[in-house]
Amino acid sequence: MMPVALRSRSLRDQNESEDTLLLPVTKRRVQTKVEIPEEDEMKEEPMRNIEEIRRKNLEDNKAFLEGLLMTKIRDDFKSLTHSLQPEGKKRDYKYITVSENAPVRRSRRLAHMNVDGNKLPSPDVSDSEINANEDENTDMMVKRQKVTKRIVSQLTPEEQEALNAKIKSFFEDKQPIIESTKSTFNFSDLDVADENVFKLTPDRLISMDMHSRSDVLAVIGCDRKGTVGLAVKPTSDLHGPWSKINYDFHKAYATCCRFDQSNPNCINSTSYDSTFLTCDIMKNQFIEMFKDTNNHGLTAFDYHSPQICLVSEDNGDILVVDLRAVPASVERFDVTKKRIRSLHINPKKKDEFCISGTDNCVKVWDLRNMSTMKYCLQTNSSCYGAYYNQCGSHVFVATRDDSVMSFSLDAMQSADDPLNIAPTKKIHHRNYVNRFVTPFTAQPYSLIESHFFIGSNTHPRQITVLDENCETVASLSSENLNSLPTINIGHPTLPIIVGGNSSGRVHVFTGQA
Repeated sequence: MMPVALRSRSLRDQNESEDTLLLPVTKRRVQTKVEIPEEDEMKEEPMRNIEEIRRKNLEDNKAFLEGLLMTKIRDDFKSLTHSLQPEGKKRDYKYITVSENAPVRRSRRLAHMNVDGNKLPSPDVSDSEINANEDENTDMMVKRQKVTKRIVSQLTPEEQEALNAKIKSFFEDKQPIIESTKSTFNFSDLDVADENVFKLTPDRLISMDMHSRSDVLAVIGCDRKGTVGLAVKPTSDLHGPWSKINYDFHKAYATCCRFDQSNPNCINSTSYDSTFLTCDIMKNQFIEMFKDTNNHGLTAFDYHSPQICLVSEDNGDILVVDLRAVPASVERFDVTKKRIRSLHINPKKKDEFCISGTDNCVKVWDLRNMSTMKYCLQTNSSCYGAYYNQCGSHVFVATRDDSVMSFSLDAMQSADDPLNIAPTKKIHHRNYVNRFVTPFTAQPYSLIESHFFIGSNTHPRQITVLDENCETVASLSSENLNSLPTINIGHPTLPIIVGGNSSGRVHVFTGQA
């Protein structure tokens, strides 16, 4: 047994020595570059038929699914689901066949047409918005009214200079004619000629004023873009052409404009840009009389004397401005905490004035005693404007709740509580139309001391003349008045009445030629 064991051990040792001698050898990949002959490179590979391969795959898949009975299971499941669904009732739909030649009813109001199918004119659209492709001489007859579409063109510097010289000729330093006697007339004799309908301001008209001269008819108006328009012509030719010009007064909403009482060749204006400006027509220059240091908007002003003005602000303050000083001296009074819309001085008592605004009342103050309010006229709604009549006996108020109220000075003086005075007379009048139309206000007529003007929303369009008891005295209407006259003024001595709409177009009522 010994030799066998030795022999087996020797063999094991021999194998172990051979394993230790044979170390692992790492194999390296040898990259060989095979050169392809040029003839093989030029050969094109055969194109594979993709559609044939796809079709074969679909057939193989279908055969595989049929072998698993999947298609039969699918069909059985579909038939089962259809059998379980309830049968719905068929709806009887009624189909209407419309012929192409059948007439279609369309709204004539939306198309801005009258009952006869004729296109109506749009007086509230500014001249710059009129289609320039229309013929300049296009005339349309609507209810015997002649409306001519005009194309507005920019003036050349030479034409502008000639226009300025023509306007200056009306305001030369010659003695102006101001009649002291007032004319007598009938309201039925007043009418608007075609030549007396024109565009005064390019944007919404806010305020107007008329010169007191009797030889020249001059009308100014300001709009919400800060522009002040001036139109002039002699009263000897009331149906003649107008000379018109626009001044860029302010950079913001202009609130009030008036002719200067000390210098009739100047125009004063206030604005929400906190400035009180003066324009000299003869010199064609602008002067900033004063600017509010607190940057409050100026809402209205009136003349206490030719050189002293009362100015209202949107924060509820009243400023007494003395224009004689350079710079102008300003005295401030805090009279309310709400915004003031209108300010008017009693024509017969220059120390008494009334203000109205977002307060639900009209406040009457006296400059000689600004510590306490003199009267408080209850309106129970915010006011669009409050004004004295020319004789100073009544205050007319237009409120937001569509009312016109009259307050008597006698009732104020005899009231038990001067801070709670009820209106003497109240009538319903639609003052607010929409946000595109300036609200109606009752404004005094200086020629007839007890009368007021107010625009009307009724058809045909008209200007209503009211007395101090809110009774209608007359109504001014014309074929050429086809828009809402929201701002109305009258000449102090001549039978001339001007009504302006919200787009800046004015209508001048004069006597028959």
